[in-house]
Amino acid sequence: MRTSVLFMVGMLAAGSVVSCKSDESSVKETEEKVFAIHDDVMGKMGDIMKLKKQLSQRVATIDSTSQVGSATGTLQADEVREEAMRLRKNLTEADSVMMAWMSNYNGDTLSKLPTDGAMRYLSDQKDQIDDVKTKVNSSIEQARAFLGKN
Repeated sequence: MRTSVLFMVGMLAAGSVVSCKSDESSVKETEEKVFAIHDDVMGKMGDIMKLKKQLSQRVATIDSTSQVGSATGTLQADEVREEAMRLRKNLTEADSVMMAWMSNYNGDTLSKLPTDGAMRYLSDQKDQIDDVKTKVNSSIEQARAFLGKN
């Protein structure tokens, strides 16, 4: 009987060690998925900077070539300028959202949290970085379409 009890205690202890390692690997895998999205978005930050520069150049060109005296030409130039400035603002906001996510991400706390807490934190972070990715991709796509790069 004593041997059976010791065997059961040993099996439970071994099971908890395996479970703990499994939990740690789940957290690690989930964090890797979050950072795969992050890495994809980070690769687009250069595109954002280039597109912002191109939009600024487009505005400068519009300003220097706008047709003085033609109401239609001035109205069209104003509309194009406003659209370019709106798109530039969207790119700036997408960049800012990415920088804010990176500064707010606190991966150091994962090891201090219980597994379920770490998984909830990572799930929330995944949702946030997915939103960042959507904003970045959308702003890039719209700017490229405006600039005729599609």
